[in-house]
Amino acid sequence: MVFPPKWMKILFACFVCLSLCGCWSRKELTDLAIVSATGVDRKDNQWELTYQLVTPAASASSASGGNASSGPPISVLSIQGDTLRKALANNELENTRQLHIGNNRVFVIGDAAAKYGLNSLIDTYLRNPQARETVNLFVTKHNPRIVVSQLMYLEKNTGEGIHKLIEKETKNTSILPRVNMYDLASESAGASKCAVIPELLVSGKGEPGSTKALENTTTASKLKLGGLAILKKGRLVGWLNQNQALGIAFIRNHVNKAVISFEFDGGKEGNKAKSTFEVSDSTTRLKMNRKEGRIFVTANIKVKGTITDTNSQFDAIDPKVLREMEQNIHDELLRIVREGWHAVHGMGTDVLGFADLFHRKYPREWQKAKEDWSVEFAKIEFEPSIEVTIERVGLINQSYQKLLEE
Repeated sequence: MVFPPKWMKILFACFVCLSLCGCWSRKELTDLAIVSATGVDRKDNQWELTYQLVTPAASASSASGGNASSGPPISVLSIQGDTLRKALANNELENTRQLHIGNNRVFVIGDAAAKYGLNSLIDTYLRNPQARETVNLFVTKHNPRIVVSQLMYLEKNTGEGIHKLIEKETKNTSILPRVNMYDLASESAGASKCAVIPELLVSGKGEPGSTKALENTTTASKLKLGGLAILKKGRLVGWLNQNQALGIAFIRNHVNKAVISFEFDGGKEGNKAKSTFEVSDSTTRLKMNRKEGRIFVTANIKVKGTITDTNSQFDAIDPKVLREMEQNIHDELLRIVREGWHAVHGMGTDVLGFADLFHRKYPREWQKAKEDWSVEFAKIEFEPSIEVTIERVGLINQSYQKLLEE
């Protein structure tokens, strides 16, 4: 029997509709516990996972004008296990909902776990199809449970607030980089086997997780960014302070904007005062050479920016004054860059990408050098050069201090 073309189209459409599956793995929102932040640490030779769970009803009430009495916007759950996957499975023993980590924004790592090693953490995370490789990473000297339990002003979802914090800092001051799980995995498996992760800490002595803090205009404790954790072969080996971290950022060409304070006397000896230079543009070019078995690296750093405030007396119309000011900024930036270099060089941790630079320029020699790059890195002689250009001095050419004297 032969069907007309019109009926053939209808039969084909019916066949396609019948072959389509319905709701294959339907999951209701009421069956899920949405994770906004995760903490991991080592305790009693076990992994301890801490999950910050969003409380939808409380978050909606707070956002629509509710108060702390409506309940905290987050809840915190901690579970332990011999392995990370086992700890996650132990969630079924005490939680009525299935953990949903697809919306996880931050991952806070305790220093005990970081010193133990993060290779198993990276492996477990990358194997999980639900986990996002773009989750922001932090290392803390506190218990991660305390960190993820901390409430934040203006942000009911603490995980989202921490994500915004590091995003804003990276964009405006460039002291700390924004590092995600993919970055950690790539750098730890790279030529130097070294990586960096920003520090997250709790300042003050307030009670973490208490909704009473949200009833006051000030808080006794708060989350803030600290220094920079240095990892080698997946293990924590040291810390950099913020000045050293900024110096590393300049060498790595990772500076978007930065604020530099420096001393300037305005032409009057012994009358030095603090001024501020805001970097608006920065580029770094690295060059590596080998001579008689020694490795030399030069960094040409070009910086442009604006004078944003000063307590010194100067007249920006005078080119000599601007050159003197640029020299003072140069000296301060050079000090910051060298401070960062000496810190990582002393640790024997190449977080600067020098191993990749060597590999690209000397591929044959790299086969031997890669066996123990830390030995070669310790022999590197580094010399930075900095060019500073003051593009603007704001809306007034003379300082306010000079105007007061006239």
